[in-house]
Amino acid sequence: MDKYIGFDIDSKKVSVCVFESGKKEVYATIGPDIGSMKKFLLSQKSAGYQLHLAYEVSGCSGYIHDQLCEYVDRIAVANPTKTTWIYRTAKKTDRIDARKLAVLLYMGELPTVHVPDKEVRQWRQMILHRRNIVKDVCRVKNMIRAVLKSAGYFKAGLSGGWWKKANILWMHQVSTGCELWQMQLGNLLSQYEFLKTQLNRVTDYLDNYLKTKPGAVLFMSIPGIGPRTAEAVLAYTDGVERFRDSKRYCSYFGVVPKLDQSGDNRRVGHITKHGPSVVRWLLCEAAWKSVQKSPSLKQFYERVMNGDAKRKKIAIVAVSRKLLSIMRAMLSTGELFNEKLVLENHEEINKAA
Repeated sequence: MDKYIGFDIDSKKVSVCVFESGKKEVYATIGPDIGSMKKFLLSQKSAGYQLHLAYEVSGCSGYIHDQLCEYVDRIAVANPTKTTWIYRTAKKTDRIDARKLAVLLYMGELPTVHVPDKEVRQWRQMILHRRNIVKDVCRVKNMIRAVLKSAGYFKAGLSGGWWKKANILWMHQVSTGCELWQMQLGNLLSQYEFLKTQLNRVTDYLDNYLKTKPGAVLFMSIPGIGPRTAEAVLAYTDGVERFRDSKRYCSYFGVVPKLDQSGDNRRVGHITKHGPSVVRWLLCEAAWKSVQKSPSLKQFYERVMNGDAKRKKIAIVAVSRKLLSIMRAMLSTGELFNEKLVLENHEEINKAA
C-alpha cells in the first residue's frame, strides 16, 4: 500500500496532505524545521506502507532532500512553474497546494527537477559565486574609471592598460589627497584589491577541483573551451546518462528555439533560456573563441550566418548549441575532440540539404 504526501513548505509552517487511493485525504500542519518533518513521516510509516513525498523546489530543497531521503521510499522535488499548468484551481491555499502535489505524484504526472548530491550542489554554488565576484570586479572598475574621468584623468598615467600593476600604483598615488573624489577613489581601489584577492582564491579552488574531473580533459580539447566553461557544463550536466539525446541536452540548457505550431502554421522563435544562465553565458563567450580557432566550427558559423552580418548573434547561439551536442557525444564516448569528424558531419548535412 502507498501513501502520497504533499508538503507545502514556507518559513513559518508546512501544510501537509496525505493521499491514499480510495480514502479521504488527511491534512495536517507541522513546523517548518526538519525535526518536525521527520517526526510526521515516522508517524505515517507503518507495516506494509510505502511513503512517497513531494515538495516544491526552493533554495533549501537539496538540504531537505538529503535529510528526509531515509524516512520515505521516494522523494520527488516538483517544478512549480509547470505544476500550475497541469493542475489549475479557482482557489489557492496552502492545503490545496499540498493536495495538488500529492495527487499529481499519485497520478505520475508531477513535473520534477533533478536534485544533485551535496558535493555537486556546492560546486555549482562556487561557480555562481565566482561569476558574481567577476561582476563586482567589473562594476568597481567602471566606478574607478568614472571617478578618474570626473577629475580630468581620461588616460592612464603610464603606458599600457588601466589595470597593469604600474597603473594601479599610479592610481593609489593619485588617491592620496584631501579632496572627496580622492577619498572615493581610494575606497574603490581597496574594494578592487579585496575582490581580486577573493577572485584569485576562488579560481584556484575551482582549478584544483576541476583536475579531479575526467570530463574536463575532454572538453578542453575543444578549441576555445577553457576551464570555466568546462566546469560549468560538467557541474550542471551531473551525469550525461540523464539525457536521452542531444535535443534534450540542449533543451536543458535553454539553447533551443521556442516553437509555436498550430495547424499548418509553424513559428520558430527565440531560444527558451531555460536552465542555468551561467552556462549559456560562458558557452556564448567560448563560442566566439571556438569560431576563431576551429575550422569546422568556423565553417558551421559561416553557414548559419549565410553572409548576413545581422545574423551574427543567431549564428553564435547555433555554435553554442553545436558545442553542447559535441560535449554530450564526447562524454558518452570518452573521445577527445576530432576536427575531421566534425567537418565530415557538416559535409553530410550540406549534401542532404
